[in-house]
Amino acid sequence: MLKITTTRRGFMQLGTASAAALTVGGSLAALTGCSKAPAASGYKVLREGDVRFFRAIAPVVLDQSYPGTLGEQAPERLLHSLDRLIGTLQDYAQSQLLMLLDVMQVAPLRAAMGAPWADWEKVSHADIDAFMQDWKSSSIQLKRMGYGSLCKLLTMCWYSQPETFVTTGYPGPPKKIPA
Repeated sequence: MLKITTTRRGFMQLGTASAAALTVGGSLAALTGCSKAPAASGYKVLREGDVRFFRAIAPVVLDQSYPGTLGEQAPERLLHSLDRLIGTLQDYAQSQLLMLLDVMQVAPLRAAMGAPWADWEKVSHADIDAFMQDWKSSSIQLKRMGYGSLCKLLTMCWYSQPETFVTTGYPGPPKKIPA
């Protein structure tokens, strides 16, 4: 077990261990073929496994706001908005996010990172919430960064939909910018 101290050396060890864990996990996921999978039908970047993952965690991350009064099509609009946003990320950021999503597709790697072993469609909201809370409060910075990234992406895409403006009190972007 790697003992991390709050010294500069401890910080460097943590960074190295985190990078190594993500690299090994991403490499193993790549060997299983996750990263080679084509985009899901109707999406540019998100693959079938990614879509299932985001469908499972979105209601937990967005909690009471999901889908709210937006109707049955709101989850699909969220996923398409997320797909567009991920497509606009810089190459490095996009590759890191896809590597994280690769790890979430392989059960042994997923379990090693503290996520549920079962397929995402079969995991209860309580288990997903426990997993997300574990990542949020983890002493491992890589998990906290993963939590922050997933939550920010989902909330940005959710609240950027015009239908949610009413629920947040946002009047929308200016119709005309004054001269």
